[in-house]
Amino acid sequence: MALIKKLHIRGFKSFAKPIDLEFGTGYNCVIGPNGAGKSNVSDSICFVLGKLSAKSMRAEKASNLIFNGGKKGKPMKDAEVSVIFDNGKKDFPLDASEVKLTRVVKQSGNSTYKINDEVRTREQMLELLAAAKIDPDGHNIIMQGDIIHFTDMKPEDRREVVEEIAGISVYEDRKAKALNELDKVEVKLNEASIILTERETYLRELKKERDQALKYRELETNVKSNKARQDRRRREEDCQSQ
Repeated sequence: MALIKKLHIRGFKSFAKPIDLEFGTGYNCVIGPNGAGKSNVSDSICFVLGKLSAKSMRAEKASNLIFNGGKKGKPMKDAEVSVIFDNGKKDFPLDASEVKLTRVVKQSGNSTYKINDEVRTREQMLELLAAAKIDPDGHNIIMQGDIIHFTDMKPEDRREVVEEIAGISVYEDRKAKALNELDKVEVKLNEASIILTERETYLRELKKERDQALKYRELETNVKSNKARQDRRRREEDCQSQ
């Protein structure tokens, strides 16, 4: 299991000033009075792991995740969260003892993702997280009300959750994606087959016309040759008669 060593937050929700939270290898607990930002810590982890739904992080839209300045402060232009994982057990397929994942969101709502301070796409980050069995929309993080919601689920829905936690759903998604790509390839192959059939028919017609043209040229050459031979014979006969 991948372990979080450190969490860096800047400009995210109520965290106007940069703050670093370090985690130990045992049980970690964040405590504080109401409104101190405890839930914002878990929201920041969801954010950096690539969760897209702003509402799931208790915000109307992505830009609302940026510190708005409060009553006296100045609004931030962007928000940045970095999470540093311990990669000593090689949970991530990278040759590094630590893996740093960063996400920056602008006022426009656009996000930038980084892996070890190098800009990457969200898809690349999700693939790296999946290798460590971490899903931003999965159940690595249990939010408020999730347990009650789980107990109220139908057996079929509960089984899907268990499969998702076990990592089976990831392979099912990959299978569905691969089958979808296969269907697209088959459609293109059928289109190519139709085009090839049309091209073969066209080539056969061209070959037929070519053969006819060659036959015509051969006959024309023979006609000219025979005509020339006939004219020469007539001239010889006229010379002999004289």
